[in-house]
Amino acid sequence: MLPVSKPGYPFVYLSSIRKRGYRERDVWQQTKTIPGDLLVVMEQGQGRLYAEGQTIRMQPGQCVWLSVGMKIDFLQESDSLTVYVLAARELRVARRKGGWSCVPQVREQSGALKAVMSAAMLEGVQRLYEESRHRGMSDADLQHRFQLLLHELRESKPDTAQAMQDVQEPENGIERTIRYLHEHYSEKIKLETLADLAGLTPTSYSRSFKRAKQVSPIEYLNQIRIDAAKRLLQLPESSVKSAAGAVGMGSEFYFSRMFKKAVGLSPTLFVKRRQLRVASASCFRYKECLYSLGVEDAFELDSYLSIETEEDRRFGELQLEQMREYRPDVIVADSRHLSLYERLRQIAPTVMLRFTMDWRSTYMRLAELVGRESEARFTCRQLELRVEAARKRFAQTIGQQTISLIRLQHGRIRVQGRVDHPLSNLLYAELGLQPGSFVPPNQRLKDMTLESLAPFDTDYLLVYQDSEEDKDLLPKAVWQGSAGETTRGGHVGKTDGSDRAGEEAYNPNQTLLIPNWVSMSWAPTGQ
Repeated sequence: MLPVSKPGYPFVYLSSIRKRGYRERDVWQQTKTIPGDLLVVMEQGQGRLYAEGQTIRMQPGQCVWLSVGMKIDFLQESDSLTVYVLAARELRVARRKGGWSCVPQVREQSGALKAVMSAAMLEGVQRLYEESRHRGMSDADLQHRFQLLLHELRESKPDTAQAMQDVQEPENGIERTIRYLHEHYSEKIKLETLADLAGLTPTSYSRSFKRAKQVSPIEYLNQIRIDAAKRLLQLPESSVKSAAGAVGMGSEFYFSRMFKKAVGLSPTLFVKRRQLRVASASCFRYKECLYSLGVEDAFELDSYLSIETEEDRRFGELQLEQMREYRPDVIVADSRHLSLYERLRQIAPTVMLRFTMDWRSTYMRLAELVGRESEARFTCRQLELRVEAARKRFAQTIGQQTISLIRLQHGRIRVQGRVDHPLSNLLYAELGLQPGSFVPPNQRLKDMTLESLAPFDTDYLLVYQDSEEDKDLLPKAVWQGSAGETTRGGHVGKTDGSDRAGEEAYNPNQTLLIPNWVSMSWAPTGQ
């Protein structure tokens, strides 16, 4: 299943295993680039995967191997969908001078490789995920189980996959036109042609397509063309005019306008993106993200510019003037700075990034804007390895003991929930920590007053206070132990995020003052 072309023994190392769920509203609206080598296993739901000229029907038990850098698109056909994503690294083990060497395997990108799992194999993936999350499985056991899984996939009979293909339902009209768009995007395509392929009238086809993909056929085609143009513009001898013609947009002006609308940068700036002077206006650590990508000289507005007072207004004007003096080639801003968009674009072309709770998505978008996608993928891989190591350490040291996080903010107590935030995902999903009894299971956060705070049970309490004004809340809020009793043996420590400070949290019933992890969690360095 995983070919290795060079001498030596192939070995595929499992970096992480995650479970992802998607709802109908999460249907992908544009082509995605695979950030690393992935084995994707469908657990529930169905859809069609379009990858490197192939169309693969995905349903429970189907799995595909996707290589780093591959461009894919997915049409979700069910109301909900659940997949396991196994991030892996291909290595080559060889014997040299009486010893052994292990080096990354570099090979030409291949198309998506597919296989069908038996029910027992799918159950094995499910158990592997559960045990890796909660039972402190050793890395050796994890890799052993993963190798057995790969061996079973390699040994699976070809007629099993063929049998699955034989029972698939025929391709419907919308799917047929999507395949046609991917294959003929460089040509002039009429709506009537697509409607005929689907067996519908142009009006009915447009409505049906938008229900399936959440965008119109023309918008979908333009996205395919823009993604192809981005690849062409990175070639040494390519030009804006030649790229426009190659993707079916004969007008260079129209192409430039559509490219900037989709990417945020004009084609000319996109070609030079690694050399651009960048400024940011963000509450979500864009400057730290850029720094981790190698963009060290970047100007950033000092957080969110409030205009509540005259002093705030003067400070904001000073910040904007300093940005103007920096003379950026491009400005990247988040949605909280939308009110400043017109002011910002007078300084330099401004890209407003769509807000999402998926910090990695924003990070990869920033990486694309500055031409550092490979650096972003490397950083994310390194972070995954560190998260895996930390998760195992926690499993061995604190086990099933609980951890909760509160924020003391302007006289109120904000409890960090289990979902829908980068910090919550890191603590409770990726690191596998167990939440305290008062942590809301299906909320991002919950605000409480001191009077409404009920007794709670947690072994470790992490506390961040916004200002010194909230310090009086600390003794009252944090010394409530199980059943409302005082935790007399508790200890208040301080940490700057170092490993040594983290080790102090292993003491039972400990309260730990932390820096602003909520904000830090939006950047890989903070994570």
